Amino acid sequence: MSDKLDLIETLKHEQKWSTFSRMLNTTGADAWIKGEGDFTVFAPTNDAFAKIPDAKMTELLNEPNQAMLKSLISYHILKGKLQSANFNEKATREAVTGEEITFTESDGLKINGARVQARNIQATNGVIHQVDTVLAPPVKTAAVAAGASEAAKTTAAAPTTTPLTTPPAIAAAVRKETTIL
Repeated sequence: MSDKLDLIETLKHEQKWSTFSRMLNTTGADAWIKGEGDFTVFAPTNDAFAKIPDAKMTELLNEPNQAMLKSLISYHILKGKLQSANFNEKATREAVTGEEITFTESDGLKINGARVQARNIQATNGVIHQVDTVLAPPVKTAAVAAGASEAAKTTAAAPTTTPLTTPPAIAAAVRKETTIL
């Protein structure tokens, strides 16, 4: 991809990222990338979105103001330009949402367990890495999420990160649903 395009235009020009690109735009999450400075984007393919169950995708797309979807999409963005060779300098990094993303190199380069399929796609304001799974923000324990007492919060387990990895169920439905975006 030409380095003469910014991140938004680079994403728009690749059909394999059309779902992600439309969701970035529709939710306003693209505002992160339009800001000052360089960014790193972990772009899930259309096939990655097809792994999300129909019910979950419908919930995300139909939510008034799409806050959950914006949070999910924004979780794929880091401040700064991070090349794949530098992923493992730190085991975790912070997304623009403030939540952690985890990097590993077991059985290939992975981000929160999602396989990196393409690396270091340059743009004028950052870099894109293609992933095979939509990244899910860390899941808080039930006690923390429910607003348990301070004592319970301090003994609760640390958040874990789990990608949305259910069997492909909605490839056609996602494309159809997101065309209205």
